[in-house]
Amino acid sequence: MVKIVALLGDYWHDRDDAKTGLEAALSRLPYKEEIDLQYVTYEEFSQVLDGKPDLFINAKMAQLNPMDEQVITWLTEDLDNKLVNYIKEGGSILAWHAGMAGYSSESNYIKMLGGYFVYHPLGLQNVTYILKGNEKSEDNTFSLSDEHYFVHCDAANTEVDLWSNGVDGDSISGWKHSYGNGKICCFTPGHTREGMLNKKISSLLAEKINWLLNKSL
Repeated sequence: MVKIVALLGDYWHDRDDAKTGLEAALSRLPYKEEIDLQYVTYEEFSQVLDGKPDLFINAKMAQLNPMDEQVITWLTEDLDNKLVNYIKEGGSILAWHAGMAGYSSESNYIKMLGGYFVYHPLGLQNVTYILKGNEKSEDNTFSLSDEHYFVHCDAANTEVDLWSNGVDGDSISGWKHSYGNGKICCFTPGHTREGMLNKKISSLLAEKINWLLNKSL
């Protein structure tokens, strides 16, 4: 069995929508019947990592209560260190959309990812995603209504494989690299249920998961 654990949903992002999007992507994999998918809470996260899952999917922002005066974040220093060690020892992580948002740029987690969310313009807008940065064609470009994430990415030390363009400018939207004995993939698209179920987004998400699991399609 392939063991996948997923931490989904936060104040701004609906957990059930993310579940729908993730399960749609997993259904595209030829070995879907072999997947043991477990949804976890941040309170269960430490114990779950002890089980050495094949893949951890993080689609949860750092802040638990972003609108309160005293904001609490879930990724403690101990969990930060534990997560990095899990990857170094051969685990894999997909930081999906909100999974890059609100974390300290000085955390081991963000340093390991090689990038993080900076901001997005208010609301949804038409975002064009480009699979090859210097090549816009019908095969390599598609558009949808989405939050346009603008990120900081250490592009010199990772493999960028997705770019984006909107009325507010251009950004990197996806990248991947090895880390120790493990693998890391960051993927920004997919704020709404409709966006996550977009055929192109769903297919790309499946490809990322497949790469992280060292499988062949």
